[in-house]
Amino acid sequence: MTLLVRLSVLTVSMGFVACAAEPTQGGDSAQPTPVSLLEPLALVPVEATDDPLAEHRPDDVDCPAAAWGEEGGGFEVQTGVCAYAAFDQPLSVELGAGDLIEISVWHDTLDASEPADGHVAVLLGGLVLWEETVAIPAPSAALDAAVILDATPSPGARLGLHLHNHGYNSWRFVEVQVTPR
Repeated sequence: MTLLVRLSVLTVSMGFVACAAEPTQGGDSAQPTPVSLLEPLALVPVEATDDPLAEHRPDDVDCPAAAWGEEGGGFEVQTGVCAYAAFDQPLSVELGAGDLIEISVWHDTLDASEPADGHVAVLLGGLVLWEETVAIPAPSAALDAAVILDATPSPGARLGLHLHNHGYNSWRFVEVQVTPR
């Protein structure tokens, strides 16, 4: 992601945060507090039959538990052992249209024996909320996004994380948080 694109995302994100900080109805001037949606210990692998991005899924997925898990408060996946990962968890809070979802994903230097692409996504209720494709090889980087929900998720909607990439690389879902409207 170029510096100009990052600055644009930051500028747009700051605009969303400024909008979210307006007083609520009834004269309450308290600013909404962001709440983390990402609970690394609650994430479970998604079965092939339930994978909302099954068109990306190879036939022979092997993603042993040693390749993924909580790391520094986030959720890390080592793609040298797990080239395709799909996880989800229940939502800990109710979400509504207009809520601001902020996403932060980091990756270490990306390398592979042949040039390839890495694909990372965050899903809500099986629908892609945000996604990014990263060309490999690539230097380490942070991928940050701010998304305003345009609709209230269905009851029982789950937060999903998706990643596939070739080569021995490390990706970390650092944060997925909501600031209520």
